[in-house]
Amino acid sequence: MKHLGNLGRQHFRVTSFRGLSCALLVCTGLTPVSVLAQVSIADAPGTVQVPAAHEDGQLQEIVVTAQRREQKLQDVPVAVTAFSGSTLQASGVSTIKELAFVDPSLNVPQVVGVYLPFLRGIGNPAGGNLGNESSVPVYIDDLYYARLSTAYLAINSIDRVEVLKGPQGTLFGRNASGGAIQMFTKDPGGKQEMNATISYGNYDRWTGQLYVSTPITDTLGWNISVAGTDQRDGWGKSITTGRDIFKEKLFSARSKLVWEPSDTTKVKIVGFYAYSKGDIGMVNDRHSGTYAQSPGLALPGYPAPPVRLPSLADVPGGNFYNTRNNLEQFARAEGGGGSIRIDQSLGFADLVSITGFRITDEQIRLDADITPQNLLNGDLNSRESQLTQEFQLKSKSGSNIDWILGAYYLRSVVKYNPISLYGDAFGTGTVEIRSKQIINSYSVFGQATAPIGDATNLTLGLRYNIDDLNGSSPTYRDNEQFKKLTWKGTLDHHFTDDVMGYVSISRGYKSGAYKTFPLDSPPALPEVIDSYEFGLKTELFDRRVRLNGALFWNDIKNPQVLAVDVQGLIPGIILTNAQQARIKGAEIGIDALVAQGLTLRGGATYLDGKYRSYINAPFYCLNGTTIAGPSTALGGGPCPVPADGAAGNRLPNVARWTFNAGVNYKVDTRIGNWVADVGVAHTGRFAWNPDNFVFEKAVTLVNASLSFTPESAGWLTVGLWGKNLGGVKYYSITQESVGPGGTAGFQSGAAAPRTYGGSLSVKF
Repeated sequence: MKHLGNLGRQHFRVTSFRGLSCALLVCTGLTPVSVLAQVSIADAPGTVQVPAAHEDGQLQEIVVTAQRREQKLQDVPVAVTAFSGSTLQASGVSTIKELAFVDPSLNVPQVVGVYLPFLRGIGNPAGGNLGNESSVPVYIDDLYYARLSTAYLAINSIDRVEVLKGPQGTLFGRNASGGAIQMFTKDPGGKQEMNATISYGNYDRWTGQLYVSTPITDTLGWNISVAGTDQRDGWGKSITTGRDIFKEKLFSARSKLVWEPSDTTKVKIVGFYAYSKGDIGMVNDRHSGTYAQSPGLALPGYPAPPVRLPSLADVPGGNFYNTRNNLEQFARAEGGGGSIRIDQSLGFADLVSITGFRITDEQIRLDADITPQNLLNGDLNSRESQLTQEFQLKSKSGSNIDWILGAYYLRSVVKYNPISLYGDAFGTGTVEIRSKQIINSYSVFGQATAPIGDATNLTLGLRYNIDDLNGSSPTYRDNEQFKKLTWKGTLDHHFTDDVMGYVSISRGYKSGAYKTFPLDSPPALPEVIDSYEFGLKTELFDRRVRLNGALFWNDIKNPQVLAVDVQGLIPGIILTNAQQARIKGAEIGIDALVAQGLTLRGGATYLDGKYRSYINAPFYCLNGTTIAGPSTALGGGPCPVPADGAAGNRLPNVARWTFNAGVNYKVDTRIGNWVADVGVAHTGRFAWNPDNFVFEKAVTLVNASLSFTPESAGWLTVGLWGKNLGGVKYYSITQESVGPGGTAGFQSGAAAPRTYGGSLSVKF
């Protein structure tokens, strides 16, 4: 029979979409998410609610339904971290980008209004190219988000977040080559509930959140959550205009209707809307230690070449968060959509249908020259729409063999309508660029887990993908089709009730895509990842310590790479493929209940990621210097590149070492309940681009929060919070580009400085 272990009375259910086999590299670096506390939109920074330890002084047992059957998370042979909404808020996590603070295997750069997650070193910086999707897909309430706009991905009304590590090519299919992130918001319950929070922080940042849930009948429930943020003061200023920069406004609303007309039928309808505008995550200056040099650009009223523009961070008296830009930059997104999920019991199996759609309009305004001059500016106007349909047929809980069969369809349409380029470089004229990409993706999949002994299980899965791509612009049209079979095999064995090991081999696949700025060439090839993993999960000292780890090896074929180039005076994107890359790594996580109310946590990830072959790698001139080699640098500049390209170079956004640690302490006193949380996260030095010219320094961040709920007013919670308490100055994004006249630039956008504030929360 299949090994289930000893299930506790209180369960934390992680419903990993599509019956996916999953396991925990347990809450790597985060308090165990064992008992799901009441999590609502009211859980703002400083409102700390943390699951309690078991009454007998043990870590809570985590139970998941990842394969559509109740199992200890320790028994399931896939690395997964799982966080409740309240635990994330206690750690200062309010966006998907900040998940990296609590999971050392994650790195989530933000650029021009989108997130670009990297998981175990696998990611896709080309995700900033409209139409090219992330290698780590994100699902919210079962709906896939093809473009990770920041408007949708604030962590509000979150029930739980799951991070699935390693290729998920069988059950998640296309674009899950690095893993997947799932976010689930709260369902309406059987009783009325209202939570509200207002928070104020430095930089005149206001945040408000409201959650309301009520039963309508015995079989019908409804909820709604709304949230908004308005940061009125910027982290820095334009020294040219005096205008504040690095500000943002966010608003989101989400509502659910859950109907259960019988014991065998459940219908869930979700609708949502989101709006965002700001310049956080946009490049505003040169990277510290670099400068732009123009050897031959001469226009009336401009300084004679060569011109050097160092980073303001390197200028005496300069401000790390300032810019020279004369034009206000912003990324604005507005959109919405909905989904309907139907669960129906058929007696012999369970049938699930998930239908969803989403439409988003974006406008991105860029000061592309990043100077005081009105040289080169752009407005990128785009629309993205998607329609998805999935069917699943799954075995009943308790079956001797657990199986799932399914089919999936995606239609994605993206277009620039148009990109408008203007400025002194074009005189009084404007250059317009229009492009459109349509993807129709089809797949069928199946997976089964069978016992081959009292303590051993074998899992096998297959998926077949067909992606039809159509790209068009006024001067170019093309059609391509990509087909790929992905698979998975896992063997797990329980040495004791508290020790489980597994080995797995799997293949992940990320679809090809056109570069859409401009669309004038065939698509980049799909990238394929073959992954090999060994994991061990243990619970020690009468379940007071949970220690898990994994070793993995990923071979990557045709990794996709994005570069920025300027032909003449027209900027654009280059989307290419390296030939081969490899990532070897290890990760470990520990949680320990050391005393009543006191929990320690820690996690570490080691990654050795390098290009094995990349002969066509883009190289840029760094501060006017050259390196040996026979080829010509990108943009036709004077910089030769090595004959073997970037072979042996470190992969972008991949630090060798990342770790986090934290402590959470909860104490009840005569006057009320206190909860304190302190966490530290370290990310090692990493390269921003394949040429390895510019590295981000090692960064260590500290977050802390404290909350108090009076004994006489249990409906009220007062909180204090702080993020990046050390005031570390670092970058959230850096990109290389070749500009007019051969100018080489290493543009960067600053990450958040020290922030702090307080909150008031009520619940009824």
